[in-house]
Parts: sequence; structure tokens; C-alpha cells
Amino acid sequence: MSTRFGIEMVMEPAFTARVYRTRNIVCGQYASWAAEMHMLRMSVVSYFQCSDSVLDHLARGVGRLADESRQRSPRFSINCLGVGSGRNCDAANRERNNVFLEFQQTDANHPLSILQRDAVTMVGDLPGADLPTEKGEFHPKINLIEYADLPPAVLADATDFAKGVAIDVGVPSVARAWRLSLLRYQSEGAGDEWSHGSWASDVRWENLSSYVL
Repeated sequence: MSTRFGIEMVMEPAFTARVYRTRNIVCGQYASWAAEMHMLRMSVVSYFQCSDSVLDHLARGVGRLADESRQRSPRFSINCLGVGSGRNCDAANRERNNVFLEFQQTDANHPLSILQRDAVTMVGDLPGADLPTEKGEFHPKINLIEYADLPPAVLADATDFAKGVAIDVGVPSVARAWRLSLLRYQSEGAGDEWSHGSWASDVRWENLSSYVL
């Protein structure tokens, strides 16, 4: 069994409820079971390794990040730009088979940018924890379809369909931060490779702790 951890941000319930409706309709139409298994969240630091011996320290660190963010800007907001996809990405890009709700790429002083930088620093400085090997630029998004392996034309249809559903369901254009959570992920299929969706066939997740933003 392969294990990874994630620091994830959950949006306010009213926003998340509409996103769930959108995802359920889109996944039901395009049989993208991998996305249906996952918690709706914005990944702050995803799929990193951490020794069980320092897990309590990690949880306290996540709690401290939430406290600091709440003191700076309680329940901060971020603009939702609507549905996007990775259909035009090259084959090596992790987002190539994904459809997602995209959020505004914020400036360096936005509360989300500060939270994400501080989370990366906290994990990187924690003995017994290792950041993902593929760091890349932070992309604020909530996945609707992940690693669906749809033909390009079908993925384009799924993206257009998701745009229409999001409008009909009424996904708001502004979302507010609600909780910062620490999750544990486990997968037999992933092995040591978590960056390209090897986990998608059998991932299990557990919410270890949750802190008010």
C-alpha cells in the first residue's frame, strides 16, 4: 500500500454544494469514475510523503497555517473563472485529461498565495516529510474530471458540457475559504508514482484534521 498526504482547502458549503451537483452531472454523462471518488477541494500541497512519526507535528503545522491565515484574512475570497481543461496541454502535463473549475491566478500578496507558499515551506522544513518531486507553478483549481483518458474530441465535449452545467446549476463567481484539511491518501496501484494518476483506479482518502479558515 502506497501512502501520501495532502494539505487541501475546502470552500464554503454553499459553493461546494453547487460544485458537487455540477460534477455529479458531468461525471454521470462521461463515466469519469476517478473524479467521483475524490473530495472536492483545492490542493494547496498535494501527494507528499510524511513519516508517521512526525504526523502530529504535520497536523499542528497545518493548524498553525490556518490560524495565521484566519488572522490575516478570515474566510478570504477568490474569483472563480469557470470551467477550464487541460485538453491543449502536452502529453506530459498532469492536467491533460482533466476538466476543472479554475480560479483567478492571484498576486503574490493574496491570502491564498501566502497560504500556499507557507504550506510548501512548512512541509519542506519538516524532518520526515518530502515535497512532491514535480513542484510546478501553483494552479488554483477544483477538479471535476481527473485522468479520464477521454479521446480529445470527447474531452472537448465534456468541457463544453461542464461549462453549460456550471452555468445552469449556478456555480458562483466568487468562493470563500472555509476549512484547511490534512488528508491521507492510500493506493495499491500508485506505487511510488503519484504525479500521473496511477492512483486513480483505487485511491482511498481519509480526512485526518480540519481547521477553520
